[in-house]
Amino acid sequence: MNNLTFCPNCGAKIKDGVFGSNSLMSDIKSELIAEVNNTPKITGCGKCLYDTYEQAFIKFMENRKNLQDEILEQIKNIPVITMHCPFNWDYKILGLATGQSTTGTGLFTEVGASWTDFFGMQSQAYNKKIAGGEELCLQQIRSKAIRMGGNAVIAVDIDYSEMGGEKGMIMVCMSGTVIKLNNLEVLEQHKIDSLKTISLLTNKLQISNNKYAEILEKFN
Repeated sequence: MNNLTFCPNCGAKIKDGVFGSNSLMSDIKSELIAEVNNTPKITGCGKCLYDTYEQAFIKFMENRKNLQDEILEQIKNIPVITMHCPFNWDYKILGLATGQSTTGTGLFTEVGASWTDFFGMQSQAYNKKIAGGEELCLQQIRSKAIRMGGNAVIAVDIDYSEMGGEKGMIMVCMSGTVIKLNNLEVLEQHKIDSLKTISLLTNKLQISNNKYAEILEKFN
């Protein structure tokens, strides 16, 4: 196929010179066009397929992002608990997952916190920032659990610390043991459904990543 002198799709000359070049579209790019557009695979050149590929690639990346967003939405239902040995759970330990978040409190948060401390109340500004850090850590350890092949996290520990001196930085750290839960029936039905959906979506994403690794590597 590389010995072709003319494009089999549009008839344009295949050339590689100082004053212009035109080469055949790579096989993997032609495959992407066919898959995204749900059309037969076409062998063509950059002259006739460039715009088609660019449009297909944009659509491919949009579909990929939608898939990733759906996974992130579903992983909220992955069990994350502080208990070390949940009752009646049959599982295999896979390893450790950690999450970290650092948030700046800012001058006005510091001043507001001082006044609320004076009156014996809680600072809502601090609480919101800490809660945001906790959510980020939870997302991190759940995502790591999925990448490790797990479906739950146990023995979770969370720590808080203030750092940065006058900069007013709050650090939230979370760690837990990733497990592969075998008897999913111990969970609520909506969590079981989410875990099944996550498995399907992550497999689909992994297949796509492996298939189009060459394209994604150049894009990244």
